[in-house]
Amino acid sequence: MIPGGDSKKPTGKYLVAYNKITKDRFLPTGPELAQSAQLFDISGDKMQLILDYPTIGEPHYAQAVAASLIRDKSVKFFKIEDNSNSYVSKGEATTKVVREGNKVHVYMTAIRSHLTPDNIEGIKLGDEVYFHVTNIEQDWDVPHGFAIKGAATGELLIMPGETTTLKWVPDRVGIIPFYCTDFCSALHQEMSGYARVSPAGSTVPISFSTGTNQPKSDSIPAK
Repeated sequence: MIPGGDSKKPTGKYLVAYNKITKDRFLPTGPELAQSAQLFDISGDKMQLILDYPTIGEPHYAQAVAASLIRDKSVKFFKIEDNSNSYVSKGEATTKVVREGNKVHVYMTAIRSHLTPDNIEGIKLGDEVYFHVTNIEQDWDVPHGFAIKGAATGELLIMPGETTTLKWVPDRVGIIPFYCTDFCSALHQEMSGYARVSPAGSTVPISFSTGTNQPKSDSIPAK
């Protein structure tokens, strides 16, 4: 493998060789024997071995590019004030749960180490629930995940400052847990909550809270 080898302008200075049969080169630890890779400098008249190292899995091929192509263009975090998503919550005080017919919109925030809100009532069987989760972290490399048990859709991965949406159609009555799926801190397991699903036709109003056993009585009523 040569860095940039599949591009129009490959980098002709280095080459990586992947070696499958290397049973005697490294300690036989783990569920399978380590394979071998070697990094060469090919810029001179003779190839020079720079690094001989183990690699995980059976080596076939890889890609590499100059670090500057990624490092200088990467976005470390998104500024909250620049988030123009129509479902953004720019702080915990702006979170809410709103019913629009049979659709329920949950405007949620995630930050180490809790979700807001983390207790939701008034969802009914047959509703379409949309969790609009905003990661309000402004620290680099602190993504948060989001999933709810039984959802037919995959989990979310929300980068700092971003808002993403997960659709959930409950298929049973009961208390359904939701939680962060990306380890973020020592209190990661605190990032969880519950949504109560009532039978279709129930008169339980929409209500929500954070860090309490019962929703606030003055929360947004059902429409």
